[in-house]
Amino acid sequence: MKALRSGPVGARQWLRASAAAAMVMVAGVAQAAMVEYSATSLGGDVWRYDYRLVNDGPALAFDEFSVYFDAAGVTNLSVAASPAGWSSLVVQPDPQLPDVGYFDALHLSGLVPAGSTLGGFSVLFTAGQGFVPGAQRFELLLSEPFTTVYSGMTEAAVSAVPLPAPALLLLAGLGLGATLRRRRAAEGEFA
Repeated sequence: MKALRSGPVGARQWLRASAAAAMVMVAGVAQAAMVEYSATSLGGDVWRYDYRLVNDGPALAFDEFSVYFDAAGVTNLSVAASPAGWSSLVVQPDPQLPDVGYFDALHLSGLVPAGSTLGGFSVLFTAGQGFVPGAQRFELLLSEPFTTVYSGMTEAAVSAVPLPAPALLLLAGLGLGATLRRRRAAEGEFA
């Protein structure tokens, strides 16, 4: 806080450093690629997961992705929709092993372009008692040679509501400005 007491130059330096730190924190949460999901109950015990593939980070070479159904009691997986140029399939869970089921999609035209976002992947399934929709494991794969290049957890699809971070930064800046104005006014009265 010593920078605030040293006058307008110190306050500007502090503000620049704070803005730079905020940008680094926001940039630090960016991912190379991810799979977003939304879950919809279709009535009874039938559900649909809709997926969107987002490849907006540093370029990753992949042409396939898999999403795993780890939840107990998930049965009757079926591909409801897949975008043009993709070959999709499901593998049913096997309770005898036990093994999870999964959805897999292969891009038929080669690597998924960096900077792309693609939706239109949907999977229907029957959920067991107590099923709660949520994040699932996923893998991004390179089909030749068959290699996992990235793995993670799906993220809930974000609605069109703006993120709060810019608003919070604006409020913090306004608060800092008001504090500096009051401090300057107080210093002027006692000078």
